[in-house]
Amino acid sequence: MRSRAQFRSHPFHPMLVAFPIGLWVASFAFDVFGIWLRDSALWSAGFYAAIGGCVGAALAAVPGVIDLFSVVPPKSSAKARGFIHGGINTLVLIIFIAELAYRGAPETQPDHIAILASVVGLCLLSYSGWLGGTLVYRNQIGVDHRYAGAGIFRERTLKDWEQPVCNSSELADGQMILATIAGKRIVVGKCSEGIVAFADRCTHKGGSLADGTLIGCAVQCPWHGSQFNVNNGHVITGPAERAIATYGIQIKAGEVFVEPAKSPKKKAA
Repeated sequence: MRSRAQFRSHPFHPMLVAFPIGLWVASFAFDVFGIWLRDSALWSAGFYAAIGGCVGAALAAVPGVIDLFSVVPPKSSAKARGFIHGGINTLVLIIFIAELAYRGAPETQPDHIAILASVVGLCLLSYSGWLGGTLVYRNQIGVDHRYAGAGIFRERTLKDWEQPVCNSSELADGQMILATIAGKRIVVGKCSEGIVAFADRCTHKGGSLADGTLIGCAVQCPWHGSQFNVNNGHVITGPAERAIATYGIQIKAGEVFVEPAKSPKKKAA
């Protein structure tokens, strides 16, 4: 799913995480070489680098939290992974703040406790970075991967089922809109047989189908490739085993309305 905290589809979070990672690694290196060479200037540099890493981590957390609560699909494996990722990053920040407080001043030579704290913090940071990479490369969080003809990703929020999602002229073949209707995430798209509506959540790991690909009357989840028939919700290709929910469509004066339950026929007026 495309990041909300972004500029021209370039998310801020991966831009900012380079600062705490680089500065905390540099802090550890400065401290180790400072002790080895008995150079107070180096461990002072390590102290200031650790401060910079803490500031960078706090800044990077802001877009990360925005995306976690506004972009990552609810009740998905990515949501759980995102909370673990954020929790570990918070713990790492606390460890480095505690180390700085323990040292007290830049001219204080780091002892074995300070070095151990840095090692633990960096090990946790490495694991958290692996989780972050999984969120991007497996769950495609923050990735803008629009395919040819898909158009601009569109999202609508409606208070109730009585409001139209879109005008039928807004959708070309293969295009989809993610609509949150009375708290439910529903995809409205146009396939070769007309306009359809189905649940956004893949039944495998909770990936957003609105971020997938609609070809013919089959939608493919971008996470693990499960495919579903958008007319009846049946699984075409796994790893998903359970069908997705589908919804009826009414078109009134060109406006597309989604019905709470699947209707046997589409109606037009």
